[in-house]
Amino acid sequence: MVKPQAGADSGPIRPANIRPVAVSVLQHQSGLGLDGDDVEVSGVTLRAQDAVDGYLFAALAGEKTHGAKYAAQARDAGAAAVLTDPAGLATIRADRTLAAMPVLVHDDPRSVLGAVSARVYGDPSAQMTLIGVTGTSGKTTTSYLAEAALREAGRVVGLVGTVEVRVDGAAVPTSLTTPEAPDLQRLFAVMLERGVDTVVMEVSSHALSLGRVDGCHFAVGGFTNLSQDHLDYHRTMDEYFAAKARLFQADSPTQAGQAVICIDDDWGRQLTQVVADAAESAWTVSTIGEADWSVRKTITSDPGSQTVLVGTPQGSEIEMTVPLPGAYNVANALLAVAMCSAAGVDTETAVAGLASVAVPGRLEKVERGQDFLAVVDYAHKPAAVEAVLATLRAQTAGRIAVVLGAGGDRDTEKRPLMGAAAARGADLVVITDDNPRSEVPSDIRAAVTAGARAAGSSADVREVGGRREAIAAAVAWARPGDVVLVAGKGHETGQEIDGVKHPFDDRVVLGELIDARRSGGDERGPLRVLVADPAAGVDEARRMVRELVALAADSGVGSAHRAPGADPARRTWVILGEFADTEGRDENSRCVDHDVLGRLIVRLAVDKVIAVGEAVRTVRALHQGAVMEGSWGDEAELVASPEQAVARLRNPGGDVPAAGDIVLVSGGDIGDALLTHWRDEAGIAVEVITR
Repeated sequence: MVKPQAGADSGPIRPANIRPVAVSVLQHQSGLGLDGDDVEVSGVTLRAQDAVDGYLFAALAGEKTHGAKYAAQARDAGAAAVLTDPAGLATIRADRTLAAMPVLVHDDPRSVLGAVSARVYGDPSAQMTLIGVTGTSGKTTTSYLAEAALREAGRVVGLVGTVEVRVDGAAVPTSLTTPEAPDLQRLFAVMLERGVDTVVMEVSSHALSLGRVDGCHFAVGGFTNLSQDHLDYHRTMDEYFAAKARLFQADSPTQAGQAVICIDDDWGRQLTQVVADAAESAWTVSTIGEADWSVRKTITSDPGSQTVLVGTPQGSEIEMTVPLPGAYNVANALLAVAMCSAAGVDTETAVAGLASVAVPGRLEKVERGQDFLAVVDYAHKPAAVEAVLATLRAQTAGRIAVVLGAGGDRDTEKRPLMGAAAARGADLVVITDDNPRSEVPSDIRAAVTAGARAAGSSADVREVGGRREAIAAAVAWARPGDVVLVAGKGHETGQEIDGVKHPFDDRVVLGELIDARRSGGDERGPLRVLVADPAAGVDEARRMVRELVALAADSGVGSAHRAPGADPARRTWVILGEFADTEGRDENSRCVDHDVLGRLIVRLAVDKVIAVGEAVRTVRALHQGAVMEGSWGDEAELVASPEQAVARLRNPGGDVPAAGDIVLVSGGDIGDALLTHWRDEAGIAVEVITR
């Protein structure tokens, strides 16, 4: 046994003791070629910078470059040998300084990397009980539920998930997000050294299709459900399903010894046939029908908790309390209990272990003493958005606001579906940026918004680019008894924009905004702006005025709508110019139309009216109508031009729109000039509400 030398105290987590393996052994076991002398290796890495003395550097071909170009860096860090393909071998041998470097060669080195990594680290998963959880939604929650049940049974449990890595309940520092085979096997070796006997692991479709879990010995495999996701990678749902099915297929190197399948959807039922064809041992799970493990009836269903009667394969019944809301969490809990039973845990013990489960970023409440429910959830797929909104709707008599977006560089087809799911389930939908990554954020928002508007619901749909401003808009909208859901990022603590990851935690930001609202601080939400198309005519302008007033009434903004004790500074504004003739009317008739528009604005109790275009008869008529209806002095103003309107509103100490106000403004020159001023000069957070 040897210990890693240089660099052992830095970089990724490593086992303390490693038994070296000769590369000739790896050569024969995995069908590799060997160019160079036989040496011993004591670890594997895909990253040259993470190599230490005695490591095998896996130099794979990437989309932009080949890992073999970094072989010298790995050698300088201590790497003893390289695993690569023939092209990589040629690159390495072209460098004279690497002439003595032993190189293992395979036409497709990724296909053997899992088995090679497992062998180097002593095949650790074969010495533990490894439980894999796959599916579209619910993997994280199910993993945490299973971990709790296993710990209740006295197991020393390792958890490998998208949120964190844990050993016996304690988080382990790691940079792993999508673990490659060397990372996984090294982590398993660490867990084994620390006494872990059972590991619960989320298994993604990418991990299965790319061979990242090759070399893992799954004792139990669990399937949650399947819905649209990752079609940018898998192309079709059938391909996506096939990737998930690799955990259960007879010809798969990762076939689980015992399958546990939720059959509440068609894909789960289809998977049972795959398992049957593989002659694999299997249990079925269902909350809606007959199965080996089934929900017989609901006993209690309270906000945040529910108790059901469960039927077991042995014919017995047991009460199971799930400390999470939603029917889908009952399915997750039942799957977790069934998987633990397959791993040898007593059912009563497993059920008892669920009582104290808390899952980061999964319907996680943000409590600041507010009079509405605020939750953060990882829902970032259409089915997940629909499910979480249905759960919240069943728990509240109030209204629901959801803040969500869609990730960039990912499945584009799901974007309108997410918007539609949000619009069907919520009263307010605020569409914002998620992780745009390399895409133009407004393009992503437009696709989500289009889906929301096409849903045919009565939901108020708004588009707000800045995520903090979007959350602020939902918080400002909420009344006592309402629900504010911030969806999509859950436990994540960063937002990736144009390749840069910025610190951002929905839970922290939501808490800050609630605190600001409760303390009466300056964070009253963004300046909300509705833009009226001047080419659409006066009828459209009247509709937009009514929409402004409805929005103001919903959020308690303006003198006519604010509740007793509410912030008196939040006001409504209308800043309009001339509207086009859409019906061939003469100038006098158009002046009458604009006069009526001005009167309507005042009649609906808008706080401030600014008419832009002093030299235009119709604009003067709009101003006159407002004055004649009862607004005079500084309540109704007439300015000459968009430039003069900006000049009038430029004084930060004067009577100008501010954060928390709602403004209806003409599009075109007037709107462009004012939006530029508010954003770039005044530095106000602006929410443009598109309709």
